[in-house]
Amino acid sequence: MGLPAHSQTTAMHEVVVTASRFEEYRVNAPMAVQVLTQEDLANSGVSSVPDALRMLAGINVRSNATGQLDLNAVVDLGGFGVTATQNTLILVDGRPLNPIDSSEIAWGGVNLSSIERIEIATGGAAVQYGAGATGGVINIITRQAQKDASTVQFSAGSFGTAQVNLQLERQAGDVSLGLHAGAMKTDGWRENSQAQAQNLLGRYKKVLDAHSYVFAELGASQQNNGFPGGVLSPVGEGDQRAVKFNNVGSNNSVTQNVLRVGGFTALSDLSSLDIDLSFTKKSSDFKQPYYDTADSFGSFYGVGYVTGPGRSTLEADGITFSPKFKTLLASGGSVVAGYDFAKASQSGAALFGSAAQQVILDNQVPYGYMGQIVTDVQSVQLLSHALYALGRLPVSATTELSAGWRRQAQNFDSADTNKSSGFQAIQGQYSANAYEGAINFKPASDLRYFVRLNQSFRFANTDEYWGFDPNTGARVFSGELKPQSTRAYELGYEQSLGPQSWMVVAGQSITQDEIRYNPNFYRNSNLADDVLRANLTANYTFAFKGGGRLMLAGRFQRAEFLNGDYAGQALGLVPHAIYTASWLQPLDARNKLGLSLMHVSSQSYDIAPESAAGKEQMPAYTTADLFWRFTQGRLDAKVTVKNITGSVYSNYGGYGGVQLPGANLASSYYYFPSDPRAIHVGLTYSF
Repeated sequence: MGLPAHSQTTAMHEVVVTASRFEEYRVNAPMAVQVLTQEDLANSGVSSVPDALRMLAGINVRSNATGQLDLNAVVDLGGFGVTATQNTLILVDGRPLNPIDSSEIAWGGVNLSSIERIEIATGGAAVQYGAGATGGVINIITRQAQKDASTVQFSAGSFGTAQVNLQLERQAGDVSLGLHAGAMKTDGWRENSQAQAQNLLGRYKKVLDAHSYVFAELGASQQNNGFPGGVLSPVGEGDQRAVKFNNVGSNNSVTQNVLRVGGFTALSDLSSLDIDLSFTKKSSDFKQPYYDTADSFGSFYGVGYVTGPGRSTLEADGITFSPKFKTLLASGGSVVAGYDFAKASQSGAALFGSAAQQVILDNQVPYGYMGQIVTDVQSVQLLSHALYALGRLPVSATTELSAGWRRQAQNFDSADTNKSSGFQAIQGQYSANAYEGAINFKPASDLRYFVRLNQSFRFANTDEYWGFDPNTGARVFSGELKPQSTRAYELGYEQSLGPQSWMVVAGQSITQDEIRYNPNFYRNSNLADDVLRANLTANYTFAFKGGGRLMLAGRFQRAEFLNGDYAGQALGLVPHAIYTASWLQPLDARNKLGLSLMHVSSQSYDIAPESAAGKEQMPAYTTADLFWRFTQGRLDAKVTVKNITGSVYSNYGGYGGVQLPGANLASSYYYFPSDPRAIHVGLTYSF
């Protein structure tokens, strides 16, 4: 699967790291890799990383709290729909951002202005990165201090949105220092959709000699946002700005800290060693005041019950260690070998207010519940080891073969104590293999073809092992969840000819034992049926004289059950087509005007396959962003109008059981509306 390239016609010779975890020219990477450069981001109207992936790369991005900051956005590279977060790996300088549970990426820790480039590698990348890279990898490369340079950026816009970012970079001999800081906030268009985030990253790097360096990074981030909830109707109906009754006052706060150290050294003229060690700590606090009110308490044959916790807390920490080695062969090929170690622990608690606690205590005995337990507590520990190797071997002046393999094992140990069923504990060990093989044919420096076969995998996330028993109201073990495996192939063609460039990539994959939630049984399971995903991406770029540029791209995809009772039925939240068009036109030496268009086709709601027959489709939508950029010396100004037509659409909706007032349940459509037209004004000053 390929995506449109948005750089100059020399893009095939850009340096990337995502394909092998070492720097190499993109033309030598036997896979589809797209690069969004710092200049691409500056010459656009995007306001966040998810926005850049959506408008510049044509990637399917959705959110249950869509807003100007995109703090809870989900990126879907491979057509996985509701499980996209578990199948698309997000990295910052090679360090994973994906949590060990099923929660979303905390995008508040990434400043758009601190990015050097974004590398997007599509198709399975489990050999390089292990579990969770089934759909592909997005690697955000941040700016590294190479000279004294500093910038301050401020923007303000609709719905009380504002951002301020600061980058300080200093170089003193063989030592470089960097400081990136940012703060952002929005009042939101919908009720209870306010959000804010802050982040800080300090970086130290010391060059030991011409071929060696060490580095250290210390970062912290915090984001806080309300959740307005879904609108209970098909897309386009209902009060789109109103907060859902049980989301009034709901709020989630996430704090993350990271310490990272490492280094690089050339062992010889042909060999090098790279070592990366990181420590992370995360905490979150999700408050839902409604569930501490009497309206949320229900009764069944005279026995009272509570429908949810008023507060859920989470504490997590982890350590990763990733040494990797690369050697160049006399034949012109190379071998990369590495070891990945990861250890993570997480504990959570579901807390109930005093009134809810009293309901629990008053009604435990009739059903033989574990008396006096009024707090649900869960803990989990993961320990992972992996060995991998990648090799490239030229077989002629124009043809190169490559192959790779990974073996990963994960130990799992989880315990749960809850008000309904007392104490439960589960342990297990799971292992999986990944492999890939490719042919990269380069008949000319500006032309290449490639064929790639691979197998990738993912393990269940920590919370996927636990489900719900509707008969007893207890949290229960979902059962043994085998690793999910995906076999895929890609055929690609890429060419640059003068001011023009093309890329066409076709791909298909079959996933076995896919891990998905089954709402009919209230727990996760391995699907008995296989899932087929197919895609075709074509793009074209033309660079005009004088700096103008036109980019056209189309992405066609489908995801459906391959066999079984639902063969041919589409999976939810996977649009059949995504079209993007971007135009940049310099007006003179100081002024540029740009326009970006995106059309997303209709798609199925997120819905259990047993209930999908006869249901509506989420409607197609089109968005357009217009911007004007002015530069004068060290000052850079930009005015952006996002969603020019002001259409209100949805990229996330479903059909199933939803909560109603008074602890009642019903089946309904629901969706999360987007923001209408918004205007942003930004200033950047370099000093």
